Amino acid sequence: MQRRALSEILGKYSGLPTAGDSDWQQGQQACAVPNAALQVLGTHQPEYKRLWLDRHGATLQTKLLGLQRPLARLGKLADQVIAARAGLEDLDEAGLEAKLAELRALSKFERNAQSARISAADVQAMAGINEAVRRVLGFRPHREQIIGAFAILEGSIAEMATGEGKTLTANLSAIAAAWRGMPVHVITANEYLASRDCELGQDLFAFCGVTAASVTGDTPPDARGAGYSHEIVYCTARDMLADHLRDSLALAGKAGRLKHALASARNGGKGEAGGIVMRGVYQVIVDEADSVLIDEAVTPLIISAPKPDDLLAAAAVKAVELARDLTETEHYTVNQELRSVELTRAGRQRVAEMVLDAGPFWQRRDRAEELVNTALYAMYMMVRDKHYIIQEDKVVLVDELTGRLARERTLSLGMQQVLEAALDLEISPPSEVRARLSFQRYFQRLSRIGGMTGTAQEAKAELGKVYGLGIVPVPTHQRSRRQNLGYRVFATNEEKLHAIVQDACGLSAKGCAVLIGVKSVLTSDDLADAFAFGAPDQPIEILNAINDAEESAIVARAGQAGAVTVATNMAGRGTDIKIAPDVRENGGLHVIIAETNDFSRIDRQLIGRCARQGDPGIFMRYVALDEDVVMRFLPPVLRRLWAASFRAGLAPQMMARFMLYLAQQRAEHLAYKQRKASLENEIETEKSMI
Repeated sequence: MQRRALSEILGKYSGLPTAGDSDWQQGQQACAVPNAALQVLGTHQPEYKRLWLDRHGATLQTKLLGLQRPLARLGKLADQVIAARAGLEDLDEAGLEAKLAELRALSKFERNAQSARISAADVQAMAGINEAVRRVLGFRPHREQIIGAFAILEGSIAEMATGEGKTLTANLSAIAAAWRGMPVHVITANEYLASRDCELGQDLFAFCGVTAASVTGDTPPDARGAGYSHEIVYCTARDMLADHLRDSLALAGKAGRLKHALASARNGGKGEAGGIVMRGVYQVIVDEADSVLIDEAVTPLIISAPKPDDLLAAAAVKAVELARDLTETEHYTVNQELRSVELTRAGRQRVAEMVLDAGPFWQRRDRAEELVNTALYAMYMMVRDKHYIIQEDKVVLVDELTGRLARERTLSLGMQQVLEAALDLEISPPSEVRARLSFQRYFQRLSRIGGMTGTAQEAKAELGKVYGLGIVPVPTHQRSRRQNLGYRVFATNEEKLHAIVQDACGLSAKGCAVLIGVKSVLTSDDLADAFAFGAPDQPIEILNAINDAEESAIVARAGQAGAVTVATNMAGRGTDIKIAPDVRENGGLHVIIAETNDFSRIDRQLIGRCARQGDPGIFMRYVALDEDVVMRFLPPVLRRLWAASFRAGLAPQMMARFMLYLAQQRAEHLAYKQRKASLENEIETEKSMI
């Protein structure tokens, strides 16, 4: 059964207003307004009448993208840049300044919003930017970074290994795009990186004659318009979409909305037209593109306003009370793979019996069942220290893919209140939805989008089908020295954790640096307990959602000799682990994958933490037959087969590789189906509101 917001359930049966009423529709209709302005500025919004073409054309486009081999062509263009930049080295400061101004004027003159191919003017512009890098930073961009920048400008995802200089690559492409005279947005994985990367590039941006600013959650409302008025804007996807929705609401119900949107887009986004702050979207550069465009794709961003509801709070408390009187298997079933909870026939009958004296509100049987089912999900599928933590008596959600706290997120209306009731916390007042849009749908509307990540191949098909993005696998600047020590397989998770402790202590004693990657706060705590019991004298550092404020300091120490660091998923952290010279002599950073992730991309991101920029590095996987991804996604018959072969000692590494491949493929397929269904539902909802 598909879960629904508690407010929707209440509204369905009691006549209360729900998110499906006029406010919702007003917000959704308003969302379309800025897109009309964006279309004039070089972006587009697909017409709903073209859904058939979109669906089948996207499949054809993905196949065509797969046939392209742009790396050789982009490599030749990079060689032309390298040759051209050599002719600029002898220019004095005034001569180079004049040359850069000339190249910028040429880029703006030859701008063609419909063609993404790199032109001769782009090659000359990139050569000038390269020389600016040498003058400002003291080194030249290497060939692979130029290839990556060109791939981004052509509307592709540059797959660049961790440590290959993606920050500078983004700078190169952002300056080249800004020289065309249109807004550039660089989307980072988190607010810290938005501020840091913008600050790191300021000297280079100034030398090239462009302005840049970061817009984050800390940027005051009255300063956001000024931030967006810069030629290059660093922000997160959340901030960009939130400001888009707020601008939409500011324009809702006003006469001449398109006129106001266009006026604001042309006046630099200073909030002078209808109170909106954004000035249009032209070139979007997405860092950690697979995380933003795939992993967070279906997460809707909701603009809401507080609307206290005593009935909702009382219903949440009662639903939890009823759910606690039910017994698993007899009254409800849990499906970990699909993350769902279902009442059985006996469970539905038991709920009907329990609400006989609960008052008129609970006498509708279907309403009572849906409310109890929501409570069961919150109580038994939401795991503390995995999906959320308790901080200052408040529920704070955890991003499972990055291990970071998602303080700005809440659960869907109703689920949040039920979870708080189950935890005996103060129930927060619900909010009224005013506007809502998923990241997937928003970025799908943008026509000039490119990005970079270290792990794109696994998401290649989806990036092509949904966004029309091809993948350019950029080679590493230096030959990789990474060693794969394979798998160690254990019957139970307890045995696995014990072995990790022993091996990590042995490596630490030899002067190695060890990074142990886990999925959740819960597992990091289990591993910390294993160290405390099995190796109490071994110092370790824990980096997870609870102490993420200490991230920079912990990462700075993680590359020292003898260091043992336990970290939840490192995806999108954007901070290099620099290894000490004696660690380099001992084989580099040793990465231990202590818990297999649902998606192979996340494992590969962790592996990418070692052997960066030609350094040595070693990684090894530790696997238990009863760990989470195996129990959730590997069919029982295969689990039994694996257990039997393990007991018989038959090819343990080969079986582990094969079984984990099957489990992750199934997890990725289910996640893709959910994202696809969500996008189709969102499009259908938009159609119904036109």
